[in-house]
Amino acid sequence: MAIIGTIRKNGWILIVMMVLALGGFILMDVVSNSQRYSAGDVNSLGKINDTEVKRDEFEQYEQLIYTNARNNTFQVRAQIWDYFLEKALVEQEAKEIGIGVGKKELLDLQFGDNISPVIAERFRDGNGQIDRATLMNIKQNIEGGTFTDPTNRAYWAVQEKEIVKERLQDKIMKMISKGVYTPQWEAEAAFKDNNTRFNATYVRIPFSKVKDEEAPVTDADYKAFLADNPGLYDQEDETRTIGFVAIEVIPTSEDSAAARNGINALVDGLRAAENDSAYVVANGGTFDGSYQPKSALPAGIADTLLRMPVKSVVGPYLNGNVWTVAKIMDRKIVADSVQARHILRQGATPASEKTIDSLMALLNSKQARFDSLAVRNSQDPGSGSKGGDLGWFAPGQMVPEFNNVCFYEAEIGKYYKVKTQFGWHLIEVTNRKFIKNEASVKAAYLTKAVEPGNDTQRAAKDRALKIAQQAKNLDDLSSIAGKENLPVQYAPELKANDFNIGPLGAGDASREIVRWTFDEKTDEGAISKDIFTYRDPAGGYFDSRYVVVGLKNIAPAGEATVATLKANPRADAEVKNRKKGEAIVGKIKNANDMNAVAAQFGLKVDTLTNVSMLQTFVPNGGSEPKIIGHAFALGKGKVSKPLIGVSGVYVISPITDKTQPPLPPDLTMFRRQVASTANSAIRMSLMNTMKKKAEVKDNRSRFF
Repeated sequence: MAIIGTIRKNGWILIVMMVLALGGFILMDVVSNSQRYSAGDVNSLGKINDTEVKRDEFEQYEQLIYTNARNNTFQVRAQIWDYFLEKALVEQEAKEIGIGVGKKELLDLQFGDNISPVIAERFRDGNGQIDRATLMNIKQNIEGGTFTDPTNRAYWAVQEKEIVKERLQDKIMKMISKGVYTPQWEAEAAFKDNNTRFNATYVRIPFSKVKDEEAPVTDADYKAFLADNPGLYDQEDETRTIGFVAIEVIPTSEDSAAARNGINALVDGLRAAENDSAYVVANGGTFDGSYQPKSALPAGIADTLLRMPVKSVVGPYLNGNVWTVAKIMDRKIVADSVQARHILRQGATPASEKTIDSLMALLNSKQARFDSLAVRNSQDPGSGSKGGDLGWFAPGQMVPEFNNVCFYEAEIGKYYKVKTQFGWHLIEVTNRKFIKNEASVKAAYLTKAVEPGNDTQRAAKDRALKIAQQAKNLDDLSSIAGKENLPVQYAPELKANDFNIGPLGAGDASREIVRWTFDEKTDEGAISKDIFTYRDPAGGYFDSRYVVVGLKNIAPAGEATVATLKANPRADAEVKNRKKGEAIVGKIKNANDMNAVAAQFGLKVDTLTNVSMLQTFVPNGGSEPKIIGHAFALGKGKVSKPLIGVSGVYVISPITDKTQPPLPPDLTMFRRQVASTANSAIRMSLMNTMKKKAEVKDNRSRFF
């Protein structure tokens, strides 16, 4: 009380304290940022050899090229980083070997006969062809000095860099491809690999035949695996593994009652509404004007919708997780299929509609034939040349507007126009088939999804917070969560820029988990005290999941170690399966008798037919190149020693001689096959090889 009294008498003390506190926050933020970015440039996203990737250039590219992208933001940024990485490497290599793209060549790639794939992808007309008219207009504006819009100029400048990068990359690829040569012996080997074949019998003893306790794994087993497989599990990047507990937010009975009450409040209005469809749409419901047969209606309410009088209101009823009220608008028997023809004018424009009106007037006045007008005027490449004939089609095969005219409105021999996403159509239905003669109903629907309310979300979050506060490490998390019947799940190894966490999916929350996981202050075994919130994936305005996360282990970049093998689920499984394989080999009593081996483990002898060196798939075993390779080295009737494969231990024996047709006099086809395979491998691996050899510093995780 004395302190408060002093402050009241001396207001300046409070002001000084506030200034000091504010200064402390500012200083803390400055220190935090300086630690976060170290001595590096705060505008530097990374460095590829000597080429720096600036954040402002990166973000400008994102804004210009991906403005209307529907992809996940993090996926887009990953694609952009790959572009900048590849661009830097291609430009560096091009400079080293002395190739480039000249001005005339660049113009040709943008506007000439040798259009770049970049332009071809982005500038297409309504028929899917390169939009030459738009390109020529842009060219004229550039040459005439009227291409002045800053955004358009920036876009075109960035696009030119993309074109140059793609062209340089293509030139490098072609230079390498020119160096691919297939000698005679390699063509002969390709022929033999394709055509040398035999049949074999085998027994596969799955690793599951040995229990974990029968094949205990020690550090010596991991060391032996590392010695036998050098480099197999070396890591280019640091990875980290997390364990997590997910608390799903499940709607309660109270939430369901609230949704039912909410839709009940709209029933009287729907019953009295003169414009039913407008009322439904205005209140978040659905009305598409279609007629639905019994098979397409909710099973529990279908008979009612087909029985009650038109204009009746049915419900509320629960359809899945949605409370629904339906108003019956109409009923009729809908044709099972119709035959129709149409004339399309592309683009939903006044000009297209005017053309359709003129054509309809000619038809109604009998001054022209439909098929003749379609051949001359339709812009549908599929039906125009056939007089507009679309043949027979069933309900739902066409876009809704077109479908509704053909099945619900049109009379045979009359003409109708309708606008769709493709443009304006002139339609004539020429025939109908009624097979089922089944009544269908048209209805308007009010819907209210059952969603977790604020109290439900708060209770789930409080539960997650309690677990996070009590757990000091992953062992604690497992114990505490287990008492609440919540499993601790483990995600695959994460890298610093990941945004997709296996079972949790992609998005902002997953990205924040990765950022916490790779924070320099996060130690192995640590539990995040922050709860990570996942919103409804269907777009609802509520939380659907709360996640408590712990860091299981850190696997540094570099050579694999016993610790990193144990932390890697795939590598760990390989070591354990190898140990089980050794145990199985030790148990086999008579390896030379396949029937005895099969009987010992309660299995059967299987057969492989028409095996070649290029066919390594074993039924129920998957790809087993080692097993097939061993079998090729055996003669007919010889039995292999027990072999440890990918999915079990095998004993295999060829039962036929190897058949091989004589070498053809002309091996040109096989030379081409080998060269094509080599070039395909180069195309797939060249850029990855360049990336591995480059010195890449990636700072993206600091910013995004």
